[in-house]
Amino acid sequence: MARVLTPRAEDFPRWYQDLIAKAKLADNGPVRGTMVIRPAGYAIWERMQAEMDARIKAAGAENAYFPLFIPENYLKREAEHVEGFSPELAVVTHGGGKQLAEPVVVRPTSETVIGEFMAKWVDSYRDLPLLLNQWANVVRWELRPRIFLRTSEFLWQEGHTAHATREDARAYARRILHEAYEDLMVNVLGIPVVVGLKTTRERFAGAIATYTCEGMMGDGKALQMGTSHELGQNFAKAFDISYSSAEGGREHAWTTSWGTSTRMLGGLIMAHGDDNGLRVPPKLAPVQAYVMVVKDGEGVGEAAGKLRDAL
Repeated sequence: MARVLTPRAEDFPRWYQDLIAKAKLADNGPVRGTMVIRPAGYAIWERMQAEMDARIKAAGAENAYFPLFIPENYLKREAEHVEGFSPELAVVTHGGGKQLAEPVVVRPTSETVIGEFMAKWVDSYRDLPLLLNQWANVVRWELRPRIFLRTSEFLWQEGHTAHATREDARAYARRILHEAYEDLMVNVLGIPVVVGLKTTRERFAGAIATYTCEGMMGDGKALQMGTSHELGQNFAKAFDISYSSAEGGREHAWTTSWGTSTRMLGGLIMAHGDDNGLRVPPKLAPVQAYVMVVKDGEGVGEAAGKLRDAL
């Protein structure tokens, strides 16, 4: 009998690509590094998104939306941030048939543009904490693309918050890590994760601390499933996110950012899939059961329909 999938033990990357194709989850997009998420894959992502969105809102954050295009000068205001993202940036230099006066960057992440508006919206300690989240697409020009795991464009949520104290910012970054990310990954995706602190070398560009959820995949390698960052006052000082304190002084806020993406779908595949194909935890499965008519006959189709409806 012909093999449907390359065995995992024989070639894990090939098995992964075979499974995505055979399960009709996604295709490679027309531009290198992009992907087309098919209905079967998007149905799983929608359920992940709904579960995550509920947890983020339970932690007090509100959804908003910010522009896809970011002025280049915004990124340059926080030196470590722009240096960390420079190799991955997609930059637009022409629009409407003309060269732009200033290039704009297709968002790789939104600390800078959201920082600009936080500075406008925060005036007093009474405005804090400011807890925001957005569901969006981002672009990071990927050299070695792999569907769901590393693509030049992907879908995600990114949270951004401002706080009056470092302690409050740290507590919130950890709350999201545990109550939203870890809880969803363990109790919905069914993937145990190691939760911890990234090394200085691995932390997010511009952050003072990066916390991570790492899942173990079927090939024995870890996958970063989600991260939460303490940004200190780096972005607050760069964008003047400041507030009048209760004592009457002017203070810079302490900010955080945190995100999970369609990479979780790749993690789901690699943690639960096997040589027989895709396995999806019940809370995420768009199809819970099939009712098959093996041999048609009088009343068989009607009985199968009744059973389907009852289920």
